[in-house]
Amino acid sequence: PYTGYLTLAFLAAVLIMILADSPWTLLATAIAIILMVAGWYACRDRIHQIAATRNGHTGTAPVIANRPLPGRK
Repeated sequence: PYTGYLTLAFLAAVLIMILADSPWTLLATAIAIILMVAGWYACRDRIHQIAATRNGHTGTAPVIANRPLPGRK
């Protein structure tokens, strides 16, 4: 659980360093973040539909290996 907080603290430190470097860099970063979030919301329904179509189908490799029961070969 603490690793999530460390990650957020690191990202906050990076944003502070970006702000110290140049306000224009911070503006460009903020715009890029907004565009990525908007892109995710624009595509997430399609991604969910593709995932629902593939539900139960994993291809040639199973998600969970069929391990033999103890005492059997």
